[in-house]
Amino acid sequence: MKSVGVIGLGLIGGSMAKAIRSRTYSNVYGYDADGKVVETAIKDGTLSGKLEDHYEETDLLIVALYPADVTRVILETAPKLKKGCLIVDCTGIKKAVCEELSGRLSDMGLHFIGGHPMAGKEVAGYANSTEALFDNASMILCRDENTDEKALSDAHDFFLRLGFSQVKITTPEDHDRVIAYTSQLAHVVSSAYIKSSTLDKRYGFSAGSFKDMTRVAKLNEEMWADLFLANDSALVSEIDKLVMHLMDFSNAIDAHDRDRLVSLLRDGRIRKENDENTEKNGSAAK
Repeated sequence: MKSVGVIGLGLIGGSMAKAIRSRTYSNVYGYDADGKVVETAIKDGTLSGKLEDHYEETDLLIVALYPADVTRVILETAPKLKKGCLIVDCTGIKKAVCEELSGRLSDMGLHFIGGHPMAGKEVAGYANSTEALFDNASMILCRDENTDEKALSDAHDFFLRLGFSQVKITTPEDHDRVIAYTSQLAHVVSSAYIKSSTLDKRYGFSAGSFKDMTRVAKLNEEMWADLFLANDSALVSEIDKLVMHLMDFSNAIDAHDRDRLVSLLRDGRIRKENDENTEKNGSAAK
């Protein structure tokens, strides 16, 4: 990975570029629709230059764009790259992206791996990017029938050097099913929760639990709407499960069924404790 290109220098792409510059010996070249961002990244030492001047020498291309743009930009860029170049995207949904790109890029002599860095902030843009964004985070890489195992191994090792604590290998389908629960549902719940009219009266009555529940309601609605719609079936399934569990609580409280309510709460506590123990023991990462 002597030469790495990054397309999209927002929070994720900018942080990728900064981590690569700081923690590897690779030259880093970048492109962003906002040319001023590229100039800033060159001036602050993150980039060695503009990506458009170095396509033919690029060993690894990281693409950090909105879902609506990622496939189009990669297909437009692919003919400019040398044979054997590895392309990794950072989009939050994988099945649609991998189905569109994996086979086509393989036929062009390029390697594609769908990726998803499990890290972020409530703020966006290059100005908020940092080389430490991925420290102790998980990087997901997706394998399919077109995956080159050597390229996958190289990607695995490379991302560990950027601060990720683990690299999780999965399929695009499994990624989307799980991410509907672990990430997308949380954003739906947070956005729905903060819509209560009681919000106007909460000042002086809220603490950590309120902040935890509402943190990700401060989101990029354009990007998240695209992610939700691209993973509609899996996300609707998780929303339906949540509604069912909420109705269990509602019915128990409405009926003043204390035993049922205690049972529901106990089950939630035990599941959370088991989840924490699994994570602590490292089983979830294996």
